[in-house]
Amino acid sequence: MNFVNGIISWNVANIHGLLGNKIEDPDFVKIISPNDIICLQETGCEVSLKGYKSYSDIRKSGKGGGVTTLVRNTILEYCSLEKFTLTADHSMNIVIVKVTDPYTNINTFVLNSYIPPTNSKLKNRTNCSEANFDALQEKISNIKDNSSNELILLGDLNARIGPSPEFQIYDRADEFELFPETGRSSDFMVIPDVAPISQNRNSQDKITNRHKNLLLDLCGSQNLLILNGSTDCDSALIPLL
Repeated sequence: MNFVNGIISWNVANIHGLLGNKIEDPDFVKIISPNDIICLQETGCEVSLKGYKSYSDIRKSGKGGGVTTLVRNTILEYCSLEKFTLTADHSMNIVIVKVTDPYTNINTFVLNSYIPPTNSKLKNRTNCSEANFDALQEKISNIKDNSSNELILLGDLNARIGPSPEFQIYDRADEFELFPETGRSSDFMVIPDVAPISQNRNSQDKITNRHKNLLLDLCGSQNLLILNGSTDCDSALIPLL
């Protein structure tokens, strides 16, 4: 997907905040506008930006939540919205955009998702954290059924995992292993040699929460790598995926 000039993800905590409409703030627009794909979470409403096509999933009742993915018009012909239906058991917002590389015909699915925290006060909320992560895992699994598909999961899943996991890095897929008794991933992760990935995550955030294991199960079962704190350029960032 080398033809895409940048992807950014940002929890805007209500696009119409106390300081005004962020999308009309020139400093905010200056930061996000160099990117062809902009993923925003907790928008609270649909968001539009000149020069971009807007795809939104907004909470139908209650405040907060909501996600918007903005795709620059210049690459729009290579992008399409992927349908994803949730039931009343879910409180997740998600937008999935499929990007087809015009040179390789490889499809990359950009998932922009928001999952409420465990202490969310959504009306009629039951313990739907597991349902949200299960639905997300099922969709990712379906996408990866086609081995040529690529996937980027962005957003705010309200999962704090502390310094874990620390993966043993291999560059051969046949060395990726699973715990036979659980089906969960072991500490082995397949990483291309050329990727600037640190074997040990370096995170300033030492706190974990109830979504930790749900996120690690998701990443482990789908062979996804958490980049926050794992790359050379962001080791000082706090991982709030």
